[in-house]
Amino acid sequence: MAKDLFIDLLYVEKVTDDKRTENQFKELLKGFKKQYLNTTPKYEIDFKKAYSNKRKYYLKLIENEFIKNFNQINDALEINTTPGHLSFLYDKEYNRIKNYLNQISNYISDNDLEESLSLKPIQNDKSDEAYIISFLKANAMMLFMELQDRFSELGDAEIYTIEELHEVFFYEEPPQELIVKDYTGAEIKTVKKPKKQNSKFNAIQGDFREENNDVLSYNELINKIKQREFAKLEELLNEKGIINDEYYFIKDRGNKILLAAFMVKLTETKYFNERIFFNSKPSKKIEPKHIYKFFAYRYGPSSNAGKEYRRFLGTEKRAYQKLVEANFWLDQIK
Repeated sequence: MAKDLFIDLLYVEKVTDDKRTENQFKELLKGFKKQYLNTTPKYEIDFKKAYSNKRKYYLKLIENEFIKNFNQINDALEINTTPGHLSFLYDKEYNRIKNYLNQISNYISDNDLEESLSLKPIQNDKSDEAYIISFLKANAMMLFMELQDRFSELGDAEIYTIEELHEVFFYEEPPQELIVKDYTGAEIKTVKKPKKQNSKFNAIQGDFREENNDVLSYNELINKIKQREFAKLEELLNEKGIINDEYYFIKDRGNKILLAAFMVKLTETKYFNERIFFNSKPSKKIEPKHIYKFFAYRYGPSSNAGKEYRRFLGTEKRAYQKLVEANFWLDQIK
């Protein structure tokens, strides 16, 4: 579904936009593939039981995302390397999860989302949203606690209690009965499988499809001094599941809007030339259509994000800014 569920549920694949029926959610639940923890956690969540198929589906989705993040953190920080490198890795994870807390807090505030609504028996679109976002919030808090309780000695970042997370990030009194609690389950013994050596995606600094007179060439569009960095960013698109190893766009929900934001961010940070120069003709200014046509050809026709790109440049600038702020990888493009 998503590349970063903690952010995508807020800005890319919002719960309020999901119009699937209860029967459709029931079918999705049948084929749901569960993730497994790679070690015993320190915390667990005590949350109101889900009764509708929609709520059950999103709870499983969020639980899986927590487990993937939990396992990733352990894999990233339980390595033999220099103290400086470990400190860098810890700060990176710390800032990423802190961003989750800030973005969820902003979403709750911006949408006047009363968490008490998630506890009421009534079930409608608003209560479903409150229920699912409350569970997302609890998982982000739990992930933060797992990170700092396991690895805080690696860095100098602020340490918080669960109660302080409620106060500092969500401006609320901690509930009398905490949702994030000490883990009470059985010890988890999981043998970590060795990582497979997958075929590495190799970014190409140049054109690789047949020449197309309607599309600018790589050198005509991409600023020469930025081409090395652009190749690294294409590797990031592959890592994020937006393009595959063959340079074709992956048609997952939310990918097109992320690709459009990526193109706008590159426009802002001067990755594209301003003009095309010819030997015997006047130079030609590069327009937005040249940019989205280039990417649609480079990543295949299903990647055409021209409409989304134009909206982000025009009427939906604020939506674009919020999307960038919420996605650390986009925000770091310089």
